[in-house]
Amino acid sequence: MTKSIWSAGAARATGAAATIETVADIIERELQAVIARLRLDAGTKAPISKAAAEHADLQRKQGYTVAMVVEESSLLQVTIFSTLHKNTNNLEFSKLLPDVVTIADEVDAQLKEQMLRFMAADAAKLAKGK
Repeated sequence: MTKSIWSAGAARATGAAATIETVADIIERELQAVIARLRLDAGTKAPISKAAAEHADLQRKQGYTVAMVVEESSLLQVTIFSTLHKNTNNLEFSKLLPDVVTIADEVDAQLKEQMLRFMAADAAKLAKGK
């Protein structure tokens, strides 16, 4: 069910069926980053995500706009939190809230890295045109 929500949202955001083929890869990379962040000691800053930067490059090649990238990030958060909600019986509530904050922070950090990559590509394109 979660994957179908994500796929429908990705299709709506991009209007391209080809993008849906990469959804599993996107989810896997993003969740790996979140899991890595959860394993860091409290107060340790997560490293810049190479996966987020590479994903931003792919999105630009596929014609994504900034709005589409933001929507995709939102869909990722909805997917993660819907999955947590559906599995509340298997979660330790004493640990859940800090992890939810970490997940939200990590998804935001991934989005920031993607936006920085978009801006750098735009700046490079402008520099070439001058």
